[in-house]
Amino acid sequence: MNIFLDNSPIGISVLIPLYNGIEYLEESLNSVIKQTYKKWQLIIGINGHLQNSSIEKQALEIKDKLDPEHKNDIMIKYYDTKGKSNTLNKMVDDCKYDYIAVLDVDDYWVDNKLESQIPFIEQGYDVIGCRCEYFDKRSGSPSIPLGDISNNHNIFSFNPIINSSVIIKKTDAIWDDPNYIEPINGLDDYSMWFKMYFLKRKIYNIDKVLCYHRVHEDSAFNFTNNDNLNKLKDLWYNYYKSYKRI
Repeated sequence: MNIFLDNSPIGISVLIPLYNGIEYLEESLNSVIKQTYKKWQLIIGINGHLQNSSIEKQALEIKDKLDPEHKNDIMIKYYDTKGKSNTLNKMVDDCKYDYIAVLDVDDYWVDNKLESQIPFIEQGYDVIGCRCEYFDKRSGSPSIPLGDISNNHNIFSFNPIINSSVIIKKTDAIWDDPNYIEPINGLDDYSMWFKMYFLKRKIYNIDKVLCYHRVHEDSAFNFTNNDNLNKLKDLWYNYYKSYKRI
């Protein structure tokens, strides 16, 4: 690890909302444990199930298998919420650090993912993403804009940020924020990035593959509704126009 990062005051709260995909949890969890940047906490948020469900018990069993060194950094908590965005918003209340990283349970990070992003936080960026690669039922990489994309006005023509790649300020971390537009189920990540552009946050995508996104039969990737995505883009485009941001 970089000697200068050893003394960094920046801590990262990592959020894994868990509804389904328990079979992937150990892999994603271990990718956090192996991070070369060690100032993190991990919250696994059980949602959409009854309290003390089999999913919650399996998550606790996975945690119990870990080296004791890491157990104090990992919280498994039941949330009486439905939907990913509602759960993430509740999880933020339990974050002890000022920056948040979201990791979908079926994805994983490379070992130096957080270490590679910390310098951009220190440079004043509010949102830091990176490149990713698909695996399992699909290969290749999604096309995203790279470098400083804070003022890229073509944001409605591409997916600007990969969800499991991002670090964001805790103060900005409100998914499907009702203060802006009506939420559309399943598109909370897109809406978040459009909101970040509207608020003129500094955004940077690192030109390195630092996370891997699993595509499988039950993956949300396979069920993205293009009509709903176009509706979301239209809502945000009109919102931008009404405030003369475009």
